[in-house]
Amino acid sequence: MASAANEVVLLERGPTAGGALNLAGPFTLTLPAVLRDLFVKTGGRKASGGGSLEENVSLVPVDPVRRYVFGDGTSLVLPNTARGAAKEAFDATFGNGAGAAWLNLLDHGNRAWSAIRPTLVEVPDATRSELWRLYRSGAGRRALAPRRTLRQISAACGIRDPRMLAILDEYALGAGSDPRVAPAVLAIRPYIEHAFGAWRVVGGGPQLAEAMYERCLARGVTVRLGAEATAVASGSVTLASGEQLTADVIVAAVDAQILRRLTGELPAAEKDSAAGYSPSLLSLHLHASKNLELPHESVFFGDTGRNATNARLEALFAGPAAHAAPGGLSVPADPTLRVHAAPELPREFVVHIDVPAGLPDDAAHGYVPTLIELVGRRLALSPDIALTLEDTITPADRERLTGVPGGSVNGPAITSVRSALLRSPTVQPVKGLLHVGASSRPGPGLAFAALSAWNAAEVLRPTRL
Repeated sequence: MASAANEVVLLERGPTAGGALNLAGPFTLTLPAVLRDLFVKTGGRKASGGGSLEENVSLVPVDPVRRYVFGDGTSLVLPNTARGAAKEAFDATFGNGAGAAWLNLLDHGNRAWSAIRPTLVEVPDATRSELWRLYRSGAGRRALAPRRTLRQISAACGIRDPRMLAILDEYALGAGSDPRVAPAVLAIRPYIEHAFGAWRVVGGGPQLAEAMYERCLARGVTVRLGAEATAVASGSVTLASGEQLTADVIVAAVDAQILRRLTGELPAAEKDSAAGYSPSLLSLHLHASKNLELPHESVFFGDTGRNATNARLEALFAGPAAHAAPGGLSVPADPTLRVHAAPELPREFVVHIDVPAGLPDDAAHGYVPTLIELVGRRLALSPDIALTLEDTITPADRERLTGVPGGSVNGPAITSVRSALLRSPTVQPVKGLLHVGASSRPGPGLAFAALSAWNAAEVLRPTRL
């Protein structure tokens, strides 16, 4: 908007620009082309203007994409983009035929992505009618498999090993879905990662947030920090201070439930509820007393048996009402650890575990010592390596910064094809209001959130000055 000579004001409820990006630390990025497009189109007219993404952050491919370590001691090192190497890696870990089964799943994800990308993902005003058109096509129905879950599709592809199913469950959780009911269309997640590669920004989320903030300033955006909106109407935004701002167009990068409250669709006094939301994260920034050789991303599983897995998922998705026992929400037993590290900081790493949205701060902080001990065991650290806690980010911290109910990372949980693809629309019923972010279309995750912003820009194109 600002690059097209419009006057733009950015309202950020937090103390720094970037929102949840500032909590990301090291992370894995897919579909970097969306961010490349953003930086090129806002880089100014001169070729020497430093417009590209790579001229503003250090973006490097990661290979391997990640390492999976299972409770029985086996591990899988997942290569970046190479189809043959992926097949060999799965066969070597899980036996002959496992690689072909995984490629079958990626091929299904390819068909699903090819079906939804031109009709739903890159169409800002797509509605249920576009989805029904796909259903009426035999090829569309086969690609989306609307009556089948991701687990059912994986079984049809030949995936049987519970450890491979645990990997697939991680992709579903990363999209904000309960793997027990995750729709088959989520096969696009491992496909996109495989087809377009995995990348990392040196410096992590805060570095990307800083680069985007600097680009806003360079284009003349007025940034107001600590400016929380309390009401949104056609042509106006009211702040907590009582100040009212006017605008021709309002783009809301907030959770869908918050947006309904801001527009008056939900009563203003109604408390935002985390019921029906995807899990949050408890994150620890740790420092080791000696250098560690960790890949960019590792996933350490506990027991991958169905009973243990289902118990963990029940704790994550049952919702606050199911945790009415004294003490409230609890941390799932035997959690899966996601570890992110940066080669340039060999003693620093970040550990994330899934926890229920709304986990109280006392429960989160009370679990930290146990979690640090678990990290030492899962990483098989020698006794002479000590771990020091640098920082803790709880679900309540996430909620305070972003406002998302319960500190949920991916917004409303995905339970069906419709909830995966037809989330809150870009063009809202309120005239001049657009919605972007994890709870809007086309879905959660940084890559898809960036696509939602691209969709909003496409809507605004006819109104540029």
